[in-house]
Amino acid sequence: MFKTSFISVFKSVDLASRRIPVIMQKADKPGPTIWVVAAIHGDEVTGIETVLRLNRFLKRNNFEKGTVYTLPVMNPLGYELVNRYMPIEYQDLNRCFPGSHSGSGAERITAKIFSEIVKTKPELVIDLHTDTMESIPYIYLDQVLDSQDKHLVEKILKYSKISGINYFVENIKTYQKELQNTITGALINIAKIPSFTIELGGPLVVKPKFVEIGLNSIKNILSHLGMIKTIKPLWNYSHKTPLDGLYEIIWQQYSSDYSGIVEYKVQPGDIVKKDQPLARIKNLFDKTIQIIKAKGDCIVVSYADQSVCFPGTELFTIAKKNDKAFQFIK
Repeated sequence: MFKTSFISVFKSVDLASRRIPVIMQKADKPGPTIWVVAAIHGDEVTGIETVLRLNRFLKRNNFEKGTVYTLPVMNPLGYELVNRYMPIEYQDLNRCFPGSHSGSGAERITAKIFSEIVKTKPELVIDLHTDTMESIPYIYLDQVLDSQDKHLVEKILKYSKISGINYFVENIKTYQKELQNTITGALINIAKIPSFTIELGGPLVVKPKFVEIGLNSIKNILSHLGMIKTIKPLWNYSHKTPLDGLYEIIWQQYSSDYSGIVEYKVQPGDIVKKDQPLARIKNLFDKTIQIIKAKGDCIVVSYADQSVCFPGTELFTIAKKNDKAFQFIK
């Protein structure tokens, strides 16, 4: 069964309806329910094409069992204006979950999305995002805050491992309370539904390579759940960085102390050692002003989309090993 519907958001001043499209595909046999959602940030568009390709794949191939729901664009207003935020109130929709039916405009939208997902009792929710232009594909795992939810942690880790790409856990020491209000954070810690984010390259334009990576990751999970024909062997990203154990992600690290031109010395996906040069800051006469070095062993996840820096400009996102990155897992 293939069915389209809409989540009604509001009516514009010209009485035009603003709606979020929902696509549902259901196999003949009962099975797990999965959601794949995209473009809650309107300028992060690769996930849209990934969702469309997923639906095309399910229609053309033998969909064995279960139900797949997709939201290709959760922030249509932001998408139309090439804007990360919900432009009416300039709010980040992905900091407004679980929302409120009597709250701000953004909270009313997220409450409708959240309710629509939760009522289906899904086995897993996958939220598609993008990082920077120079980024590896990876899964971002929110912290599970309730110490009683060990089973939830185990499920999240299991599906992450099956995905075929690297996965990193949110750093508990730098945990921001507002991240509880992302769609995945709220689904995990309020609804107790396994969820994670897949970051697929950079924003603004669709990246075909990352569409393929995202689609293959999702197929791996559907295959594991028996929802599609079994994939043997499971797909594995050819440039996946081999890591031993859990790694925690630390956003936008290693800031410059000076203004200058940034000359990156490493690539996303590189494993670097303590004191290894990451970037050279130089002036227009090619004189070195600063060498930014790794503070410890880590993997380079991404770096900033810019060649100029100023004092305090944060340049790198890195991940470091921590087998206790999920604070409640043994």
